[in-house]
Amino acid sequence: MSDSRSPRRRLSGLKPDALMAQGLSAAESVIEVAGIEIETPLGRGGMGAVYLGRQLSLDREVAVKVLAGELADDPQFLERLEREARVMARLRHPNIVAVHDFQRTEDGAAIVMEFVEGGSLREKLQQHPNGLPVAEALRILRQIAAGLEAAHASGVIHRDMKPENVLLDAAGTARVTDFGLALPLHEGSTRLTLSGTAVGTVDYMAPEQFRGAEADARLDVFALGVMAYELLTGRTPRGSFDPPHRVRKEISAQLGAAVMRALRPEPTERFASIADFMNALHEPARRRVWPWLLTLVSVLAGVPALMSWTASTEVAGEWRDAAAGTRIWEDVLRGDWRNENGVLTSGADICVVKLEDELPESYDVRMRLTRLEGEYSTALFFRSGGRMATAELDAWDEGLAGVQMINGQDLTSGYGFRFPLVNGEPHELLVEVRPDEVRVSVDGEFKKTFVTKGLPLGITPAWELGPTPRPMALALGSYQSPTRFESVEWRPVEAKTE
Repeated sequence: MSDSRSPRRRLSGLKPDALMAQGLSAAESVIEVAGIEIETPLGRGGMGAVYLGRQLSLDREVAVKVLAGELADDPQFLERLEREARVMARLRHPNIVAVHDFQRTEDGAAIVMEFVEGGSLREKLQQHPNGLPVAEALRILRQIAAGLEAAHASGVIHRDMKPENVLLDAAGTARVTDFGLALPLHEGSTRLTLSGTAVGTVDYMAPEQFRGAEADARLDVFALGVMAYELLTGRTPRGSFDPPHRVRKEISAQLGAAVMRALRPEPTERFASIADFMNALHEPARRRVWPWLLTLVSVLAGVPALMSWTASTEVAGEWRDAAAGTRIWEDVLRGDWRNENGVLTSGADICVVKLEDELPESYDVRMRLTRLEGEYSTALFFRSGGRMATAELDAWDEGLAGVQMINGQDLTSGYGFRFPLVNGEPHELLVEVRPDEVRVSVDGEFKKTFVTKGLPLGITPAWELGPTPRPMALALGSYQSPTRFESVEWRPVEAKTE
């Protein structure tokens, strides 16, 4: 029986250069990191090498980033590596690689990180020389953006975003790594580079980065724009280049324009934030080519074959009232509720009431609500992929909004958006639930897409629900903030071809 710890199980399918790297490693000095058994090299960069290791105390695989020998005696690089470890350790997010430990060693220093098995985004791009399928490219971009938003919300910009610094796990989820050049967003921060010195990777550096200008989030917007162009077209935008929608006909003009805006030389002409960029990449949920239009085109062109052409669409059913039949004596899970002709009003406790037992795989929910008093969140509990989560407004007493929990992370991890409710004023929440993502709009304005593919959903312990005795697919909640829910409706959505 083979030993699961053996590095030999990783030799199958390796490229020649990877085999060469492993062969050369025998000539290198032995890397020693306390508590870690080093197994095999994974890659090498400008600051050092990354090895596959095993953390003996927990018997788990880890990635170990070791400072290159020629830099190990330089206090500046040692400080940079330690800062990278500290930055990544505090950025807890499903789209950021987790750091477990940092150690000063006899020969330098090392970061112990979670091992992400699946390769880098650069390797995936090499498999798609003309660009990824548009839907997959957008999915990966949203996941990278979620990680960057979490970093920005914590006051950190990456400054070296590129496909090599994005890892894809076994489920295809993008994970941002390598914060070696990260800097605090606030002014007056301590820098490890001299003023006026350009740092980063040339193809992904914004023009102001070359000038050593004051760094802000728009540096990462530019780099993500370069990556978006590559993911959509397979090309790196250098010199004079066409918009993405002129390179590939599958790309809409809206997407192409958004990418080009992210790449504008002047920072003030770009998107001010990663969230604004992602919002601009959002396409309408329902796109339909009407049959009568196809018929007209076919007749005018005299090409009957056009009638066999099909387009993928989303077809939504009729809206259904989810609140009218609520039975207070049976459906209340927590707190006090009133049902007055389908208008549900919660009390001052933690309040949750169930609306629906079952829902289809894809559906939309919209509700109109008015928080009457208090300062905490209102929530729509919904089910996706067999698990419950919440879409919340004004959560954690910080004006946070969005979907929680995703892969164990709540909104304080920084991937949501801000929307503080105004007591006494009506608001409308629209939640579009799909198998791989959840889209949230507030008061008629699209806010954010939350990627859920391959990630488990959950409900924060703050709601203190515990196991529910009956199946639940849709529910309402308010956290110590009496709220009137004027209407709650849902409709099924089906994918069709026409």
